[in-house]
Amino acid sequence: MKSALDVIRAHATRDPDGLAIWYEGRETTYAELDRRSSQVANALIAAGVRPGDRVCLLDKGHDEAIEGLLGIAKAGGVFTPVNYRLAPPEMAYVIRDAGATLLLVGGEYTDAIRSVESDLGELRTIVRWGEGPDTWQPYRSWRDAHAAEDPRRDVGGGEALWQLYTSGTTGHPKGAELTSDNLLYCSKRGQKGFGDLRPGAVVLVCMPLYHIGGAGYALTALFSGASLVVAREFIPAQALKLIAEHRVSHSLFVPAMLNFLVQHPDCAGTDFSSLRTILYGASPIPEDLLRRSLEVFGCSFVQGYGLTETTGVVSLLPPEVHERGGERLRSCGIAIEGTTARIVQEDGSPCATGEVGEIVVRGPGVMKGYWNRPEATAEALRDGWFHTGDAGYFDDGGYLYIHDRVKDMIVSGGENVYPAEVESLLFSHPSVVDVAVIGVPDERWGETVKAVIVLEPGAGTSQEELMEFCVGKIAGFKRPRSIDFVEELPRNPTGKLLKRELREKYWQGHERRVN
Repeated sequence: MKSALDVIRAHATRDPDGLAIWYEGRETTYAELDRRSSQVANALIAAGVRPGDRVCLLDKGHDEAIEGLLGIAKAGGVFTPVNYRLAPPEMAYVIRDAGATLLLVGGEYTDAIRSVESDLGELRTIVRWGEGPDTWQPYRSWRDAHAAEDPRRDVGGGEALWQLYTSGTTGHPKGAELTSDNLLYCSKRGQKGFGDLRPGAVVLVCMPLYHIGGAGYALTALFSGASLVVAREFIPAQALKLIAEHRVSHSLFVPAMLNFLVQHPDCAGTDFSSLRTILYGASPIPEDLLRRSLEVFGCSFVQGYGLTETTGVVSLLPPEVHERGGERLRSCGIAIEGTTARIVQEDGSPCATGEVGEIVVRGPGVMKGYWNRPEATAEALRDGWFHTGDAGYFDDGGYLYIHDRVKDMIVSGGENVYPAEVESLLFSHPSVVDVAVIGVPDERWGETVKAVIVLEPGAGTSQEELMEFCVGKIAGFKRPRSIDFVEELPRNPTGKLLKRELREKYWQGHERRVN
Protein backbone atom coordinates (compact mmCIF):
# COMPACT_ATOMS: atom_id res chain seq x y z
CA MET A 1 0.00 0.00 0.00
CA LYS A 2 1.68 3.21 -1.21
CA SER A 3 -0.75 5.89 -0.06
CA ALA A 4 -4.01 6.55 1.77
CA LEU A 5 -5.57 6.91 -1.70
CA ASP A 6 -5.02 3.19 -2.28
CA VAL A 7 -7.23 2.40 0.71
CA ILE A 8 -10.02 4.65 -0.53
CA ARG A 9 -9.79 2.98 -3.93
CA ALA A 10 -9.99 -0.40 -2.19
CA HIS A 11 -13.11 0.66 -0.23
CA ALA A 12 -14.72 1.64 -3.55
CA THR A 13 -14.14 -1.94 -4.77
CA ARG A 14 -14.92 -3.86 -1.59
CA ASP A 15 -17.90 -1.81 -0.44
CA PRO A 16 -18.99 0.35 -3.38
CA ASP A 17 -22.37 1.16 -1.88
CA GLY A 18 -20.99 1.97 1.57
CA LEU A 19 -21.71 5.52 2.69
CA ALA A 20 -18.59 7.66 2.54
CA ILE A 21 -20.02 11.15 3.14
CA TRP A 22 -23.29 12.70 4.26
CA TYR A 23 -23.64 16.45 3.81
CA GLU A 24 -26.90 18.38 4.20
CA GLY A 25 -28.99 15.53 2.85
CA ARG A 26 -26.62 14.50 0.05
CA GLU A 27 -25.15 11.01 0.32
CA THR A 28 -21.98 9.93 -1.45
CA THR A 29 -20.96 6.28 -1.59
CA TYR A 30 -17.36 5.13 -1.70
CA ALA A 31 -17.76 4.21 -5.39
CA GLU A 32 -19.15 7.67 -6.16
CA LEU A 33 -16.40 9.36 -4.18
CA ASP A 34 -13.78 7.38 -6.11
CA ARG A 35 -15.34 8.22 -9.49
CA ARG A 36 -15.94 11.90 -8.80
CA SER A 37 -12.50 12.48 -7.37
CA SER A 38 -11.08 10.92 -10.55
CA GLN A 39 -13.19 13.31 -12.63
CA VAL A 40 -11.77 16.19 -10.59
CA ALA A 41 -8.26 14.85 -11.20
CA ASN A 42 -8.81 14.71 -14.95
CA ALA A 43 -10.32 18.20 -14.96
CA LEU A 44 -7.25 19.48 -13.13
CA ILE A 45 -4.92 17.76 -15.59
CA ALA A 46 -6.86 19.27 -18.51
CA ALA A 47 -6.44 22.69 -16.86
CA GLY A 48 -2.69 22.24 -16.94
CA VAL A 49 -2.03 21.08 -13.37
CA ARG A 50 1.24 19.16 -13.32
CA PRO A 51 2.62 16.86 -10.61
CA GLY A 52 3.78 19.02 -7.72
CA ASP A 53 1.64 22.03 -8.64
CA ARG A 54 -0.15 23.64 -5.73
CA VAL A 55 -3.95 23.77 -6.02
CA CYS A 56 -5.70 26.06 -3.52
CA LEU A 57 -9.12 25.47 -1.99
CA LEU A 58 -11.03 28.23 -0.21
CA ASP A 59 -14.35 27.22 1.32
CA LYS A 60 -15.99 25.81 4.41
CA GLY A 61 -16.52 22.07 4.79
CA HIS A 62 -18.71 20.08 2.40
CA ASP A 63 -18.75 16.83 0.44
CA GLU A 64 -17.46 18.30 -2.82
CA ALA A 65 -14.55 19.97 -1.04
CA ILE A 66 -13.47 16.52 0.18
CA GLU A 67 -13.79 14.98 -3.28
CA GLY A 68 -11.75 17.97 -4.52
CA LEU A 69 -9.08 17.26 -1.92
CA LEU A 70 -8.83 13.65 -3.13
CA GLY A 71 -8.94 14.68 -6.79
CA ILE A 72 -5.99 17.01 -6.31
CA ALA A 73 -3.98 14.10 -4.92
CA LYS A 74 -4.99 11.81 -7.79
CA ALA A 75 -3.79 14.46 -10.26
CA GLY A 76 -0.42 14.56 -8.51
CA GLY A 77 -1.09 18.08 -7.27
CA VAL A 78 -0.60 19.44 -3.76
CA PHE A 79 -3.76 20.24 -1.78
CA THR A 80 -3.24 23.77 -0.43
CA PRO A 81 -6.25 24.98 1.57
CA VAL A 82 -6.67 28.66 2.37
CA ASN A 83 -7.94 29.68 5.80
CA TYR A 84 -11.35 31.22 5.08
CA ARG A 85 -11.10 33.33 8.22
CA LEU A 86 -8.25 35.38 6.78
CA ALA A 87 -8.66 38.90 5.45
CA PRO A 88 -8.53 39.13 1.61
CA PRO A 89 -4.90 40.40 1.48
CA GLU A 90 -3.88 37.45 3.66
CA MET A 91 -5.72 35.03 1.35
CA ALA A 92 -3.92 36.54 -1.61
CA TYR A 93 -0.57 36.10 0.12
CA VAL A 94 -1.13 32.35 0.62
CA ILE A 95 -2.27 31.81 -2.99
CA ARG A 96 0.65 33.85 -4.32
CA ASP A 97 3.24 32.26 -2.00
CA ALA A 98 2.11 28.76 -3.00
CA GLY A 99 2.45 29.63 -6.69
CA ALA A 100 -0.98 28.06 -7.20
CA THR A 101 -2.24 27.89 -10.77
CA LEU A 102 -5.82 26.89 -9.90
CA LEU A 103 -8.22 27.84 -7.12
CA LEU A 104 -11.42 26.11 -6.00
CA VAL A 105 -13.52 28.73 -4.19
CA GLY A 106 -16.93 28.87 -2.51
CA GLY A 107 -19.47 31.54 -3.44
CA GLU A 108 -19.27 32.94 0.08
CA TYR A 109 -15.75 34.17 -0.73
CA THR A 110 -16.38 35.55 -4.22
CA ASP A 111 -16.17 39.18 -3.09
CA ALA A 112 -12.99 38.52 -1.11
CA ILE A 113 -11.20 36.97 -4.10
CA ARG A 114 -12.49 39.55 -6.56
CA SER A 115 -11.08 42.29 -4.36
CA VAL A 116 -7.55 40.85 -4.69
CA GLU A 117 -7.84 39.09 -8.06
CA SER A 118 -5.09 41.23 -9.58
CA ASP A 119 -2.68 40.13 -6.84
CA LEU A 120 -2.88 36.33 -7.08
CA GLY A 121 0.46 35.63 -8.74
CA GLU A 122 0.49 32.67 -11.14
CA LEU A 123 -3.19 31.78 -10.72
CA ARG A 124 -4.74 31.03 -14.12
CA THR A 125 -8.00 29.24 -13.38
CA ILE A 126 -10.74 29.77 -10.80
CA VAL A 127 -13.45 27.13 -10.29
CA ARG A 128 -16.41 28.13 -8.15
CA TRP A 129 -19.06 26.60 -5.97
CA GLY A 130 -22.09 28.89 -6.05
CA GLU A 131 -22.24 32.36 -7.56
CA GLY A 132 -19.31 34.12 -9.18
CA PRO A 133 -18.09 35.82 -12.34
CA ASP A 134 -18.72 34.11 -15.68
CA THR A 135 -14.96 33.82 -16.13
CA TRP A 136 -14.88 31.45 -13.17
CA GLN A 137 -15.95 27.91 -14.08
CA PRO A 138 -18.91 26.29 -12.21
CA TYR A 139 -17.57 23.31 -10.27
CA ARG A 140 -20.01 20.59 -11.29
CA SER A 141 -20.00 21.27 -15.03
CA TRP A 142 -16.21 21.61 -14.89
CA ARG A 143 -15.92 18.27 -13.06
CA ASP A 144 -18.54 16.39 -15.05
CA ALA A 145 -17.01 17.27 -18.42
CA HIS A 146 -14.25 14.78 -17.70
CA ALA A 147 -13.90 11.01 -17.54
CA ALA A 148 -14.10 9.05 -14.29
CA GLU A 149 -11.03 6.97 -15.09
CA ASP A 150 -8.39 7.21 -12.38
CA PRO A 151 -5.30 8.93 -13.89
CA ARG A 152 -3.00 7.22 -11.36
CA ARG A 153 -0.61 10.13 -11.03
CA ASP A 154 0.11 9.51 -7.34
CA VAL A 155 3.24 11.25 -6.10
CA GLY A 156 6.13 9.39 -4.45
CA GLY A 157 6.04 8.71 -0.74
CA GLY A 158 8.52 11.44 0.07
CA GLU A 159 6.85 14.11 -2.07
CA ALA A 160 4.43 16.73 -0.78
CA LEU A 161 0.75 15.83 -1.00
CA TRP A 162 -0.64 18.62 1.20
CA GLN A 163 0.63 22.09 2.02
CA LEU A 164 -0.98 23.55 5.13
CA TYR A 165 -0.15 27.09 6.11
CA THR A 166 0.80 27.94 9.67
CA SER A 167 0.97 31.41 11.18
CA GLY A 168 4.41 32.92 10.78
CA THR A 169 6.67 34.13 13.57
CA THR A 170 7.89 36.94 11.32
CA GLY A 171 4.49 38.11 10.15
CA HIS A 172 3.85 35.80 7.18
CA PRO A 173 2.45 32.26 7.24
CA LYS A 174 4.61 29.34 6.13
CA GLY A 175 3.48 26.36 4.08
CA ALA A 176 4.24 23.10 5.90
CA GLU A 177 4.82 20.39 3.28
CA LEU A 178 3.23 17.11 4.33
CA THR A 179 4.20 14.11 2.26
CA SER A 180 2.25 11.09 1.11
CA ASP A 181 4.21 8.98 3.61
CA ASN A 182 3.43 11.46 6.42
CA LEU A 183 -0.30 11.15 5.73
CA LEU A 184 -0.25 7.37 5.33
CA TYR A 185 1.59 6.93 8.64
CA CYS A 186 -0.74 9.22 10.54
CA SER A 187 -3.86 7.67 9.01
CA LYS A 188 -2.69 4.22 10.11
CA ARG A 189 -1.87 5.38 13.65
CA GLY A 190 -5.06 7.43 13.90
CA GLN A 191 -7.25 4.52 12.81
CA LYS A 192 -6.37 2.71 16.03
CA GLY A 193 -5.55 5.57 18.37
CA PHE A 194 -8.61 7.73 17.65
CA GLY A 195 -11.00 5.20 19.10
CA ASP A 196 -10.64 2.14 16.87
CA LEU A 197 -12.10 3.63 13.68
CA ARG A 198 -13.46 1.03 11.27
CA PRO A 199 -16.25 0.48 8.71
CA GLY A 200 -19.58 1.20 10.38
CA ALA A 201 -18.23 4.08 12.44
CA VAL A 202 -20.03 7.40 11.91
CA VAL A 203 -17.61 10.32 12.20
CA LEU A 204 -18.67 13.94 12.65
CA VAL A 205 -16.26 16.31 10.88
CA CYS A 206 -16.84 19.92 11.92
CA MET A 207 -13.28 21.26 12.00
CA PRO A 208 -12.24 23.34 8.96
CA LEU A 209 -10.41 21.61 6.14
CA TYR A 210 -7.56 24.13 6.25
CA HIS A 211 -6.73 22.71 9.70
CA ILE A 212 -4.91 19.39 10.18
CA GLY A 213 -7.67 18.53 12.66
CA GLY A 214 -10.24 18.86 9.87
CA ALA A 215 -8.58 17.49 6.74
CA GLY A 216 -6.37 15.02 8.62
CA TYR A 217 -9.21 13.63 10.72
CA ALA A 218 -11.47 13.30 7.65
CA LEU A 219 -8.75 11.45 5.73
CA THR A 220 -8.14 9.09 8.67
CA ALA A 221 -11.86 8.30 8.88
CA LEU A 222 -12.06 7.60 5.13
CA PHE A 223 -8.89 5.53 5.36
CA SER A 224 -10.73 3.44 7.98
CA GLY A 225 -13.82 2.93 5.81
CA ALA A 226 -16.01 4.97 8.17
CA SER A 227 -18.88 7.26 7.14
CA LEU A 228 -18.37 11.01 7.43
CA VAL A 229 -21.08 13.40 8.57
CA VAL A 230 -19.72 16.74 7.39
CA ALA A 231 -20.80 20.05 8.90
CA ARG A 232 -20.12 23.18 6.89
CA GLU A 233 -18.85 24.83 10.07
CA PHE A 234 -19.11 24.31 13.79
CA ILE A 235 -22.45 25.54 15.13
CA PRO A 236 -23.13 24.05 18.58
CA ALA A 237 -26.89 23.50 18.09
CA GLN A 238 -26.29 21.88 14.71
CA ALA A 239 -23.50 19.66 16.02
CA LEU A 240 -25.73 18.40 18.83
CA LYS A 241 -28.51 17.69 16.33
CA LEU A 242 -26.19 15.83 13.95
CA ILE A 243 -24.82 13.65 16.76
CA ALA A 244 -28.31 12.52 17.74
CA GLU A 245 -29.89 12.20 14.27
CA HIS A 246 -26.98 10.37 12.60
CA ARG A 247 -25.97 8.27 15.60
CA VAL A 248 -22.45 9.70 15.48
CA SER A 249 -19.86 7.45 17.10
CA HIS A 250 -16.69 9.55 16.83
CA SER A 251 -15.77 13.22 16.61
CA LEU A 252 -12.90 15.64 17.10
CA PHE A 253 -13.33 18.91 18.99
CA VAL A 254 -11.00 21.59 20.32
CA PRO A 255 -11.60 22.51 23.98
CA ALA A 256 -13.45 25.72 23.05
CA MET A 257 -15.94 23.61 21.05
CA LEU A 258 -16.51 21.28 24.00
CA ASN A 259 -17.15 24.30 26.17
CA PHE A 260 -19.77 25.64 23.74
CA LEU A 261 -21.47 22.23 23.52
CA VAL A 262 -21.76 21.55 27.26
CA GLN A 263 -23.07 25.06 27.89
CA HIS A 264 -25.68 24.96 25.10
CA PRO A 265 -29.30 24.73 26.30
CA ASP A 266 -29.98 21.83 23.89
CA CYS A 267 -27.19 19.73 25.40
CA ALA A 268 -29.24 18.36 28.30
CA GLY A 269 -31.86 16.91 25.94
CA THR A 270 -29.47 15.43 23.37
CA ASP A 271 -29.10 11.66 23.00
CA PHE A 272 -25.38 10.88 23.20
CA SER A 273 -25.80 7.11 23.51
CA SER A 274 -24.19 6.43 20.10
CA LEU A 275 -20.92 8.19 21.00
CA ARG A 276 -17.94 5.91 21.48
CA THR A 277 -14.95 8.25 21.39
CA ILE A 278 -14.31 11.98 21.42
CA LEU A 279 -10.84 13.10 20.38
CA TYR A 280 -9.82 16.54 21.59
CA GLY A 281 -6.73 18.65 21.18
CA ALA A 282 -5.18 21.74 19.49
CA SER A 283 -4.91 23.56 22.83
CA PRO A 284 -4.71 22.62 26.52
CA ILE A 285 -8.03 21.89 28.23
CA PRO A 286 -9.05 23.20 31.66
CA GLU A 287 -9.52 20.28 34.06
CA ASP A 288 -13.01 21.43 35.10
CA LEU A 289 -14.14 21.46 31.46
CA LEU A 290 -12.69 17.99 30.87
CA ARG A 291 -14.42 16.53 33.91
CA ARG A 292 -17.73 18.10 32.91
CA SER A 293 -17.37 16.82 29.33
CA LEU A 294 -16.66 13.29 30.55
CA GLU A 295 -19.84 13.41 32.60
CA VAL A 296 -22.05 14.97 29.90
CA PHE A 297 -21.06 12.86 26.89
CA GLY A 298 -20.59 9.56 28.72
CA CYS A 299 -18.13 8.12 26.20
CA SER A 300 -14.40 7.46 25.92
CA PHE A 301 -12.11 10.46 25.57
CA VAL A 302 -8.71 10.63 23.87
CA GLN A 303 -6.46 13.68 23.92
CA GLY A 304 -4.09 14.30 21.04
CA TYR A 305 -1.08 16.59 21.13
CA GLY A 306 0.47 17.54 17.84
CA LEU A 307 1.12 20.24 15.28
CA THR A 308 0.59 20.86 11.60
CA GLU A 309 4.31 20.18 11.09
CA THR A 310 3.96 16.70 12.63
CA THR A 311 0.91 15.84 10.48
CA GLY A 312 -1.21 16.06 13.57
CA VAL A 313 -0.73 13.74 16.50
CA VAL A 314 2.55 13.27 18.35
CA SER A 315 1.14 11.79 21.56
CA LEU A 316 -2.17 10.41 22.79
CA LEU A 317 -3.71 10.28 26.25
CA PRO A 318 -5.86 7.13 26.07
CA PRO A 319 -9.35 6.49 27.47
CA GLU A 320 -8.14 4.45 30.44
CA VAL A 321 -6.27 7.44 31.87
CA HIS A 322 -9.42 9.55 31.58
CA GLU A 323 -11.35 6.83 33.39
CA ARG A 324 -8.82 6.62 36.23
CA GLY A 325 -8.53 10.39 36.61
CA GLY A 326 -5.83 11.84 38.80
CA GLU A 327 -2.79 13.93 38.01
CA ARG A 328 -2.23 12.47 34.56
CA LEU A 329 -5.43 14.08 33.28
CA ARG A 330 -3.21 17.15 32.97
CA SER A 331 -0.82 15.36 30.62
CA CYS A 332 -1.11 14.87 26.87
CA GLY A 333 -0.11 11.24 26.95
CA ILE A 334 2.63 9.11 25.44
CA ALA A 335 4.18 9.37 21.98
CA ILE A 336 2.43 7.27 19.36
CA GLU A 337 4.12 4.19 17.92
CA GLY A 338 7.02 5.11 15.64
CA THR A 339 7.32 8.67 16.98
CA THR A 340 9.89 9.80 19.55
CA ALA A 341 9.53 12.92 21.69
CA ARG A 342 12.31 14.40 23.84
CA ILE A 343 12.66 17.34 26.19
CA VAL A 344 15.84 19.34 25.61
CA GLN A 345 17.62 22.36 27.03
CA GLU A 346 18.66 25.34 24.89
CA ASP A 347 21.94 23.67 24.00
CA GLY A 348 20.15 20.51 22.85
CA SER A 349 21.13 18.38 25.85
CA PRO A 350 18.37 16.19 27.36
CA CYS A 351 16.39 17.35 30.37
CA ALA A 352 15.91 15.23 33.45
CA THR A 353 12.53 13.79 34.41
CA GLY A 354 10.31 16.62 35.61
CA GLU A 355 12.60 19.29 34.18
CA VAL A 356 11.00 21.77 31.76
CA GLY A 357 12.53 22.20 28.31
CA GLU A 358 11.58 22.38 24.65
CA ILE A 359 9.66 19.47 23.13
CA VAL A 360 11.39 18.06 20.05
CA VAL A 361 9.96 15.31 17.86
CA ARG A 362 11.30 12.76 15.40
CA GLY A 363 9.30 10.26 13.37
CA PRO A 364 7.45 9.45 10.14
CA GLY A 365 4.89 12.22 10.73
CA VAL A 366 7.40 15.08 10.69
CA MET A 367 6.96 17.34 7.67
CA LYS A 368 9.27 17.56 4.69
CA GLY A 369 9.89 21.24 5.45
CA TYR A 370 8.50 24.71 4.87
CA TRP A 371 7.73 25.55 1.25
CA ASN A 372 10.44 27.83 -0.18
CA ARG A 373 11.72 28.63 3.33
CA PRO A 374 15.14 26.92 3.64
CA GLU A 375 16.24 29.03 6.61
CA ALA A 376 13.01 28.44 8.54
CA THR A 377 13.21 24.73 7.70
CA ALA A 378 16.80 24.53 8.95
CA GLU A 379 15.80 26.30 12.17
CA ALA A 380 12.84 23.98 12.80
CA LEU A 381 14.43 20.68 11.67
CA ARG A 382 17.79 20.07 13.30
CA ASP A 383 19.56 16.73 13.03
CA GLY A 384 16.25 15.06 12.20
CA TRP A 385 14.40 16.57 15.16
CA PHE A 386 11.51 19.00 14.77
CA HIS A 387 11.64 21.75 17.37
CA THR A 388 8.04 22.44 18.37
CA GLY A 389 8.48 25.68 20.29
CA ASP A 390 6.42 24.17 23.10
CA ALA A 391 7.87 23.79 26.58
CA GLY A 392 7.05 20.67 28.56
CA TYR A 393 8.35 17.88 30.73
CA PHE A 394 8.02 14.11 31.26
CA ASP A 395 6.90 12.43 34.45
CA ASP A 396 8.52 9.22 35.68
CA GLY A 397 6.10 7.14 33.61
CA GLY A 398 6.98 8.83 30.32
CA TYR A 399 3.81 10.96 30.15
CA LEU A 400 4.26 14.31 28.46
CA TYR A 401 3.01 17.57 30.01
CA ILE A 402 2.73 20.93 28.26
CA HIS A 403 3.97 23.72 30.51
CA ASP A 404 4.39 26.83 28.39
CA ARG A 405 5.54 27.98 24.98
CA VAL A 406 9.13 28.65 24.08
CA LYS A 407 7.80 30.87 21.31
CA ASP A 408 5.26 33.62 21.90
CA MET A 409 2.47 31.88 19.99
CA ILE A 410 -1.10 32.34 21.22
CA VAL A 411 -3.70 29.59 20.76
CA SER A 412 -7.22 31.01 20.64
CA GLY A 413 -10.04 28.56 20.02
CA GLY A 414 -7.61 26.13 18.40
CA GLU A 415 -6.22 28.78 16.00
CA ASN A 416 -2.55 29.76 16.19
CA VAL A 417 -1.78 33.47 16.42
CA TYR A 418 1.79 34.77 16.25
CA PRO A 419 2.14 38.15 17.96
CA ALA A 420 4.71 39.49 15.48
CA GLU A 421 2.07 39.76 12.77
CA VAL A 422 -0.36 41.68 15.00
CA GLU A 423 2.39 43.86 16.43
CA SER A 424 3.60 44.77 12.94
CA LEU A 425 0.13 45.98 12.00
CA LEU A 426 -0.39 47.98 15.21
CA PHE A 427 3.04 49.58 14.84
CA SER A 428 1.85 51.05 11.54
CA HIS A 429 -0.74 53.19 13.37
CA PRO A 430 0.68 56.74 13.73
CA SER A 431 -0.21 56.96 17.44
CA VAL A 432 1.60 53.74 18.48
CA VAL A 433 5.13 54.11 19.84
CA ASP A 434 5.61 50.61 21.25
CA VAL A 435 3.47 47.48 21.39
CA ALA A 436 3.50 43.95 22.74
CA VAL A 437 0.87 41.35 21.90
CA ILE A 438 0.31 38.50 24.34
CA GLY A 439 -2.23 35.76 25.06
CA VAL A 440 -4.38 36.10 28.16
CA PRO A 441 -6.65 33.44 29.71
CA ASP A 442 -10.24 33.24 28.53
CA GLU A 443 -12.94 30.80 29.67
CA ARG A 444 -14.52 30.42 26.21
CA TRP A 445 -11.53 30.44 23.87
CA GLY A 446 -8.68 29.26 26.12
CA GLU A 447 -6.72 32.40 25.28
CA THR A 448 -7.52 35.68 23.59
CA VAL A 449 -5.27 38.31 22.06
CA LYS A 450 -4.34 41.32 24.17
CA ALA A 451 -2.27 44.28 22.99
CA VAL A 452 -0.27 46.32 25.50
CA ILE A 453 0.51 49.65 23.87
CA VAL A 454 2.58 52.77 24.47
CA LEU A 455 1.01 55.76 22.69
CA GLU A 456 2.61 58.88 21.28
CA PRO A 457 2.57 61.58 24.01
CA GLY A 458 -0.68 63.50 23.85
CA ALA A 459 -2.37 61.02 21.51
CA GLY A 460 -6.02 60.55 22.32
CA THR A 461 -6.36 57.26 20.45
CA SER A 462 -8.87 54.89 22.03
CA GLN A 463 -9.00 51.11 22.32
CA GLU A 464 -11.97 51.09 19.96
CA GLU A 465 -10.10 53.07 17.31
CA LEU A 466 -7.14 50.70 17.37
CA MET A 467 -9.38 47.62 17.23
CA GLU A 468 -11.22 49.10 14.25
CA PHE A 469 -7.85 49.87 12.62
CA CYS A 470 -7.18 46.11 12.45
CA VAL A 471 -10.47 45.22 10.74
CA GLY A 472 -10.01 44.00 7.16
CA LYS A 473 -6.23 43.86 7.48
CA ILE A 474 -5.85 40.65 9.49
CA ALA A 475 -8.19 37.79 10.34
CA GLY A 476 -10.76 38.36 13.06
CA PHE A 477 -9.30 35.71 15.37
CA LYS A 478 -5.94 37.53 15.30
CA ARG A 479 -7.32 40.95 16.22
CA PRO A 480 -6.89 42.15 19.82
CA ARG A 481 -9.92 41.55 22.01
CA SER A 482 -8.55 43.93 24.65
CA ILE A 483 -5.96 46.69 24.79
CA ASP A 484 -4.10 48.11 27.77
CA PHE A 485 -2.21 51.40 27.58
CA VAL A 486 1.05 51.72 29.55
CA GLU A 487 3.82 54.30 29.83
CA GLU A 488 6.52 51.79 28.91
CA LEU A 489 7.01 48.09 28.22
CA PRO A 490 9.40 45.92 30.27
CA ARG A 491 12.71 45.38 28.47
CA ASN A 492 16.12 44.05 29.48
CA PRO A 493 19.32 46.16 29.25
CA THR A 494 19.79 45.17 25.59
CA GLY A 495 16.27 46.28 24.72
CA LYS A 496 14.72 42.83 24.44
CA LEU A 497 11.02 42.81 25.32
CA LEU A 498 10.33 40.74 28.45
CA LYS A 499 7.05 39.16 27.40
CA ARG A 500 7.11 36.55 30.14
CA GLU A 501 7.22 39.32 32.71
CA LEU A 502 4.49 41.23 30.90
CA ARG A 503 2.21 38.20 30.80
CA GLU A 504 2.66 37.27 34.44
CA LYS A 505 0.06 39.57 36.00
CA TYR A 506 -2.64 38.33 33.60
CA TRP A 507 -1.92 34.68 34.45
CA GLN A 508 -1.87 34.93 38.23
CA GLY A 509 -3.82 32.06 39.75
CA HIS A 510 -3.14 29.77 36.76
CA GLU A 511 -0.75 26.89 37.34
CA ARG A 512 0.29 26.76 33.68
CA ARG A 513 1.04 29.69 31.38
CA VAL A 514 -1.07 28.14 28.63
CA ASN A 515 -4.81 27.57 28.73
